[in-house]
Amino acid sequence: MNAVWLLFLLGSELPAVFLLAFAAACRAGMGGSRRGAALLTAVMTPLAAEVLRHLLLRSGQYLFLVHPREVLACMLAGGLLGYAASRGRRAAPLLMLTDSLGVFLFSALMVHAGLASGLYAPQDVGLALLAWLAAGLTVLLRDTLNADSPRIMEEQVYATGMALAALLLLAARLQWPAAAPAAQLGMLWGAALLPLLLRCGWLLRQGRGKLSSW
Repeated sequence: MNAVWLLFLLGSELPAVFLLAFAAACRAGMGGSRRGAALLTAVMTPLAAEVLRHLLLRSGQYLFLVHPREVLACMLAGGLLGYAASRGRRAAPLLMLTDSLGVFLFSALMVHAGLASGLYAPQDVGLALLAWLAAGLTVLLRDTLNADSPRIMEEQVYATGMALAALLLLAARLQWPAAAPAAQLGMLWGAALLPLLLRCGWLLRQGRGKLSSW
């Protein structure tokens, strides 16, 4: 494994898998699911995200086929911790943080993979929309597994999604695939953290006071 791939695997791919699994299991546990069902949701959600990414981009290798042990370990760790967190008093804010950050990071990875594949130009608006679509479908499939109302239908999720699309498009216009690997990794996390900060600020401005209003 070369140093660049290892950097992205440890710095973005595996954290995204962990965050998606954590949020899926936490959401399932808060909905009354047992641990087995929560773990199943935690495994299926990152897998669905990975399949959607490669189906839509038509490029690259499947992460869970190239490094199955690392990916499975992140899925199970995220699922177990997410289910345990669902029983605690801070379950709601933890769900909001991990769910938002996981979806935003996955969306940033979609843009990065699309630009690296050569199928899309840095000015292509469709790539940002494609990333938002894949992230939205992942959340929709997860909530369907939990037999719960889709989070993607909430007004604030749409607002955050539009802000995310704009930030990813801005990053794409900077032609960041030409940057050094460390700079690319920093932009990935910046594109994920900025929408999260905007979302938290929006919740506070609405007078809800606490992030547990998710």
